[in-house]
Amino acid sequence: MKTRMNFRPLGAAVMALSIATVSAVSIAQLAPREKTFPNAQATAFSGPLHTEQRFNRLIIKFKDKAATRAGEFDFFEARNQVAMLDGSASLNLAKTRTVSLSYLKSVTSQTHVAMTGQKLSRAELFALAKQIERDPGVAYAEIDEIAQAQFTPNDPDYLTQQWHYQDPVSYPGGANLPSAWDRSTGAGVVVAVLDTGLRPHADLAANLLPGYDFISADSPGVFTTANDGDGRDSDASDPGDWTLAGACDSGSPASNSSWHGTHVAGTIAAVTNNGTGVAGVAFGAKVLPVRVLGVCGGFMSDIAAGMRWAAGLDVPGVPANLHKAKVLNLSLGNPGSCGPTYQDAVDAVRAAGSVMVAATGNEGLPSISRPANCAGVIAVTAHTRLGDNANYANIGAGTVISGPGGGFGTLLAGDGARVYSTLNSGTTIPVADSYGLLAGTSQAAAHVAGVAALLASLQPEISPDALSSVLDSSARPYPTGTFCATRTDCGAGLLDARAALDRLNSLAPTVTASVNLPGIRPTGSTIGLTATASAGSSGNTTFSYQWSQIAGPGVTLSSATSAATSFAAPSPGASYTFKVNVTDGANLSASNQVSVTTDTAPVLNPIPAQTVVQAGALTFSASATDAENNPVVFLASSLPPGSSLNESTGVFSWNSAGPAGNYAFTVTPNDGVFSGVPLTVSITVTAQESPPGSGGGGGGGGGGSMGGFDLFALLLLAGLSIYFGRRPGTRGKNQ
Repeated sequence: MKTRMNFRPLGAAVMALSIATVSAVSIAQLAPREKTFPNAQATAFSGPLHTEQRFNRLIIKFKDKAATRAGEFDFFEARNQVAMLDGSASLNLAKTRTVSLSYLKSVTSQTHVAMTGQKLSRAELFALAKQIERDPGVAYAEIDEIAQAQFTPNDPDYLTQQWHYQDPVSYPGGANLPSAWDRSTGAGVVVAVLDTGLRPHADLAANLLPGYDFISADSPGVFTTANDGDGRDSDASDPGDWTLAGACDSGSPASNSSWHGTHVAGTIAAVTNNGTGVAGVAFGAKVLPVRVLGVCGGFMSDIAAGMRWAAGLDVPGVPANLHKAKVLNLSLGNPGSCGPTYQDAVDAVRAAGSVMVAATGNEGLPSISRPANCAGVIAVTAHTRLGDNANYANIGAGTVISGPGGGFGTLLAGDGARVYSTLNSGTTIPVADSYGLLAGTSQAAAHVAGVAALLASLQPEISPDALSSVLDSSARPYPTGTFCATRTDCGAGLLDARAALDRLNSLAPTVTASVNLPGIRPTGSTIGLTATASAGSSGNTTFSYQWSQIAGPGVTLSSATSAATSFAAPSPGASYTFKVNVTDGANLSASNQVSVTTDTAPVLNPIPAQTVVQAGALTFSASATDAENNPVVFLASSLPPGSSLNESTGVFSWNSAGPAGNYAFTVTPNDGVFSGVPLTVSITVTAQESPPGSGGGGGGGGGGSMGGFDLFALLLLAGLSIYFGRRPGTRGKNQ
């Protein structure tokens, strides 16, 4: 077992996003508030099938009943009606695949059951039914599905504690999982949980794969964050992340171990129907633990490396991952724009075919955390049992969907019910398996990651964009009277597992939306957006497009009805989200969204030419303005020997200027994203005293001073003048 090590405070750390632990935070701390935005497997599963069902029966209603002249039902005529359909040239799934029909039985004199010559997937048979409906003699056709008693896990806490899985009739914020489990359990899918590591909980262990600990040394020989005495290794277990007061920063309180990763993993894939504890969203899936968070959080470099490894990509010095994850869950984040380290990792993971789900953050802000705000990430905010946006949950440009996170709502406070999952009873080091309640966008993201696994189980090759389109198009609208009901920056709506699976198996198309050159773009530039539609199982490839802006300062699109459009980014920079809706020739539609962030480069304030006497001291300051109020650093090149420019304050210092001559160097402002126009600063070092009134060294608030040699000479001359100007026998005195 990993051992606890002494630690010292850390500064820059990425903190896990769950709040309201049972052991450390009371439910009163989640009291409702007005949201204001500042300006700125133990037992073999015996439930539903783990593979997609296949069907070979259709119910077809004809407009004319099969009857004899005497008005009696004619079985021969019923068979003949079906046989006529079987002879239709239109009954095919593709040009090379023809489907045969045969009469089986009748339901009424006009409604009969027909069988196909082979079993088909739900999507294929649905497509065939729609083709049959084109016959003018057919009223409707639909799949003759097999009804079953709806699966209910026998885990004792499922019905009493896990409201967040239930149907929306019972709980408006429920993820509607019971009916979804009849379609998929996530079998065959690997979900990576990038978090604090995991405990081998008895209600989770059978679904765990060997993972990896990516927390490296804070500095050579120092493992404060890791808290296990070593760096990266194959032990992804959680040793605990408790802290003392002031350990993370000067004002941070003491905290118990969170067991955050164990809680998140239990929501995703706790062993289910084993008569113990809780159920998991995708209990047929496997969890790959990737430890990236420790004491006070985790470093971005370790998180980015863990992301790549989880998706099956190479990481120097780390053994290859033998269990590539299709879905990556990142219930973590920190404020700020998505930088190149995260975006590069996201791009690589998506190119490998893996889907990334991340939490938007728990600060109650109108902007979302990174890496949730990186292009291509499914960013998840949180809602309550009543379906209201949780009062802690960040929303804003880039938010894709909302998952059950629990807590109190922004407008509909509710009872503060939280999310129930696997935990550990230890307050510091691990002790015993337990269960408990947490609330946060972390828990919301875990629900979405689990549903993503349900979808990927049915379509293993589904692309990240297509999966995002399915989630977007199937989201349930926010309930009337909730905070997000009238907003467009809360994502597509509430997660609905059954609706997502229905959408996956439908004739409807999917659509991806992308921005040219992902990443932060300069303001004033023209930014292109592109939608790419793919036909559903109907094969219909006639598409129309409709773009709309759903978040960010208003802009004008070059075209709202074409696949490609563009806009000019105004100043100052901001985050924007656009939704595209595509409709095919059968009037079936799908939607998706894309976000882009723009930034204005800082502008350096003028710095006048400087003058200083040789061997004198020169000090002045560079300053800049930034439209987004980002902190600015000042980068210098070709500084005079012996001089310096403080990058953070912009203060230039030259304690002993010289030798005499003319000097020039450049200063470039940078706001962490873009560099502004550089400015050349001229300095003249004179060999003599500056003329009266010259104001040497002005313009920056620190003029030149007289050199030591010049001062000595003046004093000497003054002394001689006094000496030779005195008269004999007289003393100097005050006049």
